[in-house]
Amino acid sequence: MPPRKFVLLAIAAKGFSSVVIQTIFIRELLIVFYGNELTFGIILATWLLSGAVGATLVANSFKGPSPFKVAPFLQLFLSAAAPLSLVLIRGSKTLLRIPFGEAFALDHIMLITVAALAFTAMADGALFNIGFRLLSVAGREDGRSVAKIYLWESIGMIIGGIAFTFILLSFFNSFAMILLISALNILCANLLLSKEKNRILRAFFAGSFILASAAFCFLSPELNDTTLRLQWQGKDIVINKTSVYGNIAVLRNLNQYTIYYNGIPSATISSQDTYFTEDFIHLPLLSKPQSKNILFIGSGPGGLIREALKYPIKKAVYVDIDPVFIEVVRSLQDPAAKKELSDPRVRIDNTDGRSFLKKTQEKFDAVFINCGLPTSLAINRYYTKEFFEEIRGVLADGGIAVFKTWGSLAYLTGELRRINAVILKTAKYVFPDIRIIPGDGFNMFIGSGRPQDFNPYIMAANAKHYNIHTYLVNPVYLKLRLQQPYLDWFSNNIADDLKKTDINEDLRPAGLYEGLGLYYSQFSKRIPALFGGFKKIGINAIFLNVLAFFSAWRLIARRRKANTMSLYFTMLTTGFYGMAMQIITLFLFQSFFGYLFQWLAIMTASFMAGASLGAFYANSKLERLCSMKRLAALEAVLPAVTTVLAMAAIAVFKYGVLPPYAAKWLFSLISLSAGLLAGIQLPVLFGLTLKSTNPWRKEPHKIAGFYYCMDLSGACMGALFTPLLLIPSCGIVAAMLILCLIKLMNALHIFLLARG
Repeated sequence: MPPRKFVLLAIAAKGFSSVVIQTIFIRELLIVFYGNELTFGIILATWLLSGAVGATLVANSFKGPSPFKVAPFLQLFLSAAAPLSLVLIRGSKTLLRIPFGEAFALDHIMLITVAALAFTAMADGALFNIGFRLLSVAGREDGRSVAKIYLWESIGMIIGGIAFTFILLSFFNSFAMILLISALNILCANLLLSKEKNRILRAFFAGSFILASAAFCFLSPELNDTTLRLQWQGKDIVINKTSVYGNIAVLRNLNQYTIYYNGIPSATISSQDTYFTEDFIHLPLLSKPQSKNILFIGSGPGGLIREALKYPIKKAVYVDIDPVFIEVVRSLQDPAAKKELSDPRVRIDNTDGRSFLKKTQEKFDAVFINCGLPTSLAINRYYTKEFFEEIRGVLADGGIAVFKTWGSLAYLTGELRRINAVILKTAKYVFPDIRIIPGDGFNMFIGSGRPQDFNPYIMAANAKHYNIHTYLVNPVYLKLRLQQPYLDWFSNNIADDLKKTDINEDLRPAGLYEGLGLYYSQFSKRIPALFGGFKKIGINAIFLNVLAFFSAWRLIARRRKANTMSLYFTMLTTGFYGMAMQIITLFLFQSFFGYLFQWLAIMTASFMAGASLGAFYANSKLERLCSMKRLAALEAVLPAVTTVLAMAAIAVFKYGVLPPYAAKWLFSLISLSAGLLAGIQLPVLFGLTLKSTNPWRKEPHKIAGFYYCMDLSGACMGALFTPLLLIPSCGIVAAMLILCLIKLMNALHIFLLARG
């Protein structure tokens, strides 16, 4: 048997590996899938469910050799599966023969996610049960063994989350990080085999470590470049960089560069898309050619800034949070892009667009928002009521705000009508005057505090007066583009949807789900119908169903005296609650700050820090905590505290009580609080089950594996149902209250069981 410190190190390495691998895979899959919150939920649910399967399989089928021999082989399997999974993710489009530029259908997303994550996550879940056995060999198989493995795994996750965010991400590419994790796991396998008498086995694992280390040191750059070429299907990759905010790839086609940000086209340098760039800039500015101060939020390089500089403006401010993106644009040495960014009138602020709006004292005559379709919270936050209110606050007297969404002059599908309706209704709530310019491919909305005049004859005269040269915009085009029948046709088409739709808000992102509905309607009409159906459920229906379920559950438990089943159900709801609150916290962070890409590992580490603290506390107070009444108290108090913290964080951000850099850590505190419940309850529930008449009480490893399975299964449901059902039907605040109600109802149920 190896020294105990090697066992603890292996468990911590398991946690470290889990958070780093999971974060890398989530980032890579979101890039390949053009990801959003729905795909994020699918990815996370797949990882959790696969982990639950792995833990259950090992718990129920392990009757053979010593865990000290099984653990190294599981670590070796995980070390081999992780790099292969990354190759599969990057080569998924080629494998499925999906043409370049075409998005994944939802069935393909689920197929690739399961294929890429299942084996790695199953090995990760199996290692939890094996870790329990490793700790139990030298001591008692009680709740303290569960607490210790949870504690050391959580410590590894905390270190992994911090190391990934502040060290690994800055110095290594994705393939190098995966190979580093593989080498770390094989090293731990060698430590577990340090007392092994079989020299051939020890030599095999020593050779595996040397091979993994050599691959990390010498092959990772080439492997990363090769798989990137596979991901981009042989296109000419000029630049591929990963910043703390996202992945930036630049592809070249002849003399044109397309910049992809997290897999989505963000800007085209030497762009020939004169229809969009000239329409988006000149139609608003020709109605207000005296504009002096202009603000760009979203994508600006590639033509928009260049076209705006044709006017006699004094200042053009371009806001982009990622300085690496600006560096990439400048490094392309395109004369037009270089000229527009180096113009003395152009100022670049590397900050979040909404943070800029909150802090600036400047006033602008025109604000251009070019952020694409709201298919993620990072984009949807630029179409909400709160954002439009912030925009109106920085507009000069008579200033205009220009934004767009998808459109058509031939036919508006139901999905197109609804996305236009929700954005228009939200804008009308804030701006007294909204001018709509329907078009093919996109519709323009121009909001202002005063009535606007879009007279094509006056606009043509302005173009001549200010000597504005364009390829497309001329008197004939202006007259055609601004004709009244187009506007009447558009207004009549969306009139009914405009009455029925909700206002898009930060805490109730109606625009996100309409954007997702439109996006996925190109593959199936069932998905938009699914979102629409969930939206119609409403908070009252969910509230009544929760009450009805717990009433029925209470009756069943009383008749059958199902104390053990109630303990299992408590673990299931704890997993559900913890992950649902984590998803909500991530949604809040994305809505308020817009760059979850950087903080994903930190939020995961914060959750596991809570689990670690909970496990440490449970380990020291286990005898005292192992009672049904104290379990009921934990069920009631900890979720209530987490909910209050989340409400406080929302208020702090809304009213600007703390600066953004400090407010971010408040959201980490919510994650920590959510993890605390799981960390305390797992060893307590395990200890209570050992004291019961459960037939498995003589096989503690099965109980440990089953509880871990319940935890991960509940978390899987939380990862799916929260973004798919709770938030669309209730909004974020009401969803938190529903989750708290579920735990309070279960606390009451446990308390009544304790009273008999």
